[in-house]
Amino acid sequence: MRRLLVIAGILLAAARAEAQEPEVPADEAPAPPPPPPEATETAIVGTPTLVPGTDQPGVAAKVALTKERARPWAGSSLYNANSVTTGTIFRGQQQYANPTVESSLFVLPRYAINEAFQLRARFVVSYEYTSSDTTKYRNEPIVSDTSLQLFYRKIPSFAGIQPFVAANLSLPTSKASRARTLVVNPGVTLQLTRNFQRVLGGDVAFIGNLSYAHPFYRYDSAGTTESRPPGALACLGGATCGDTLSGAMNPSDVLSYSLIAVGEWGRWSPALMYLGASQWVYHPRSITNPIDGTPVTAPEGFDRASVRQTHYVSAWLDYNVNSWFTAEVGFWNSVSALSASGQRSNLLFDRYQDTRVYLGCSVQLDNLAKVLQGGDEGAPGVVRAKNDRGPAMRF
Repeated sequence: MRRLLVIAGILLAAARAEAQEPEVPADEAPAPPPPPPEATETAIVGTPTLVPGTDQPGVAAKVALTKERARPWAGSSLYNANSVTTGTIFRGQQQYANPTVESSLFVLPRYAINEAFQLRARFVVSYEYTSSDTTKYRNEPIVSDTSLQLFYRKIPSFAGIQPFVAANLSLPTSKASRARTLVVNPGVTLQLTRNFQRVLGGDVAFIGNLSYAHPFYRYDSAGTTESRPPGALACLGGATCGDTLSGAMNPSDVLSYSLIAVGEWGRWSPALMYLGASQWVYHPRSITNPIDGTPVTAPEGFDRASVRQTHYVSAWLDYNVNSWFTAEVGFWNSVSALSASGQRSNLLFDRYQDTRVYLGCSVQLDNLAKVLQGGDEGAPGVVRAKNDRGPAMRF
């Protein structure tokens, strides 16, 4: 019996020895575990209290930061448009010759203060190569007003529609606004966007804007930008009136509204835009004859206009060369609601108003910076960039 117990003990010890891992010499010891990832790749939930090298918490305690943090200047862009009136090319289109060739550079910076608030600005420099019937600025750089917007971007969406609101402020940096004695032009904007995916193999977005502004002037009537002899001056619905000789008064309230439809199929992106504006104008308390000073009264039954309306329609086709450069060809028609003949203007084409074709390009500055720094280029295009850029009339 004692011999059987000894044999059983030997067999049990051998079985235990086989189940254990053999010892590894010091020179063949496994390599230490790799160091923990950098903070830019993972984030530890809670306050870490463990000493490096000790047991780490479970995998559930780590959250991978797979999405790159957006840069504050994302969406900033430069846009150039080189336009020519259709009458310059097709001479038989108009009854009079009015060739107009112009280049414009849009400077459109954006800065995200945080996830909720974003600052946007708009500044345009234009250069006319001709002397049209409505301007005298040939070979003279002309600057626009400087527009500032503070967007709030954390309003919850509904029915797939994403709303944004903005406070606007426009400063009189242009010659025309200074001639109109503009001091400051505050306003508010409501923007609604709706994206549709997988539309005939592409993406489509609709962007609507509704803005109200109440400009402040030193005088109700406009001044003059330069010395001009008496005579009839052109006035596009009050939008370009810069001389008191035209009889135009400054607007007290302005309501503008626009709708943009833009699609994206591969590198191609067609779009269509409508922009309208209604201006409620001041009225002079009295009108006198500038020659003898006698009061001037309106004819019986004459009803002076209180609202000026303008329309702008544009269509264009983009080609996204890469993530930061987009080429564009397009057409626009900018008209007052009533043409010079007193008839309602054609929204798509008017032989006597501002109808143009143009070539343009857009540079996404943030994506360009990523390329120069050797990083990810980012997403090209209008739809995938979530409305980071727009047409000639910037939104």
